[in-house]
Amino acid sequence: MAALKGLLICAFLTSLGMTFLILACAVPQPKIFYPFFVLLFYVLSVLPVFVANRLNPGNETNPRTEFALFLCAGMVLSAFALPLVLAHSEVISWTAAILTSISNIINYCTIFGYSMRDIDAPYGGMF
Repeated sequence: MAALKGLLICAFLTSLGMTFLILACAVPQPKIFYPFFVLLFYVLSVLPVFVANRLNPGNETNPRTEFALFLCAGMVLSAFALPLVLAHSEVISWTAAILTSISNIINYCTIFGYSMRDIDAPYGGMF
């Protein structure tokens, strides 16, 4: 029952974050879909960690895992920087950049919470 509750919370928070992302594309300036490029960072940010865990199934840290975490942090930072750069260059409005940043916060907190769901492991289930 606890797993179902956690899954429902993750689904609700993800749908809330996607709603903010859709609002970023629709509300300030219609038909400007540049904030949707953040979705690439949502998918790509978890791939290095999954690959590193697949290659090294142990709980010990090694350079491969550390490099995967470095790449993950760089992609998360890029997801926050992209809307700010687009708003600074006046491709999107600042309202769209703020809504995209709110969406990033919600979605990355959901991804982090989902990855830390295994309490028995030292750094959660993902790390």
